[in-house]
Amino acid sequence: MFSIEKPKEIHLQSWKNMVLESLSSHNFTDTKFNFDRLWTGVFQDNYHAFSAKNENKFMGIIISRVNETYFQRIMELDILYVLPDFRKIGVARALINKVETIAKEQNLDLVIRGVEKSNLIAQKLFKNYLEINRSRFVKKA
Repeated sequence: MFSIEKPKEIHLQSWKNMVLESLSSHNFTDTKFNFDRLWTGVFQDNYHAFSAKNENKFMGIIISRVNETYFQRIMELDILYVLPDFRKIGVARALINKVETIAKEQNLDLVIRGVEKSNLIAQKLFKNYLEINRSRFVKKA
């Protein structure tokens, strides 16, 4: 069994290890990534971050944030990562359920970004979501 809990300052290094492992597992090599900014963010009101733990062993993390613009207010999933040893036992589902509950309480749509087509486990996890095709643009340097 495991518990779902909010991040605590004493868990900074464990969270950092999980986030960096998550990024490397997706071949994310952007040198602009700033963990300290993320860590500060998870304690703000518009972020919802949780870890799954069994005793003192971290199993997975989830980070989502409320994104508000002039025409919409949504909750976006930023990071969902479960350590390989703890996959397929319900950790990801429990973390998603926690964030979905908060989104529902705040009357927000939960938007999942960046699920790779090759990630069949994630595809199955999000089978009850509608696929939205959106383009993103960045100005060329």
